[in-house]
Amino acid sequence: MEDTMARTRCAGCGGGLAFEEWSRGMASCGRCRGGGDAGTPAAVFVRGPGVLPPPSRPGVQARPPVQRRAAAAQHQRLLDEVPDQLIDEIVAALEGEAQRMEAERPAAVSPVREVLDEIGIGRSPFELQAAAWGFALGFAANVALAKYAQMQTGAPMSQFVAPLLIGGMVAGAACAAIGWGLAKLRER
Repeated sequence: MEDTMARTRCAGCGGGLAFEEWSRGMASCGRCRGGGDAGTPAAVFVRGPGVLPPPSRPGVQARPPVQRRAAAAQHQRLLDEVPDQLIDEIVAALEGEAQRMEAERPAAVSPVREVLDEIGIGRSPFELQAAAWGFALGFAANVALAKYAQMQTGAPMSQFVAPLLIGGMVAGAACAAIGWGLAKLRER
């Protein structure tokens, strides 16, 4: 970390490097190199390095090999300074975390199960009881409504069986959701 902090300072005089000098990887300021304006402040607006286009386009020059080698050497030196025990500890921690996450996740999780886990259905027995009673009451209300409609029209019950079952399932599901919601509200 000290090396990173020291790179922003001139190796000769200890003064701050201009952004242009620092971004080019220079170790000394213009005054110490004997060139440049000694009177310019360190905080001068300098256009930052642009994104280099791919070198396959005509007229574009890639980064000089000397600078690439210097950057690679600096990166390698930084990696060499990191203790091997720290790297081993980080790798072991990452592998342990990956194993823990793999163990927590069931092998075949369906999208429906993920949604139910996220909503929190079935976390308490009261929720299941309330949902079951809601379904039963909704289905019973639909049966009563269908029987009333059948009696008013005088049609045979065989014409009402399919609507009775489909409507009962829909009404039961809606009332089960209402019962589950009321159970969740009661728990809080």
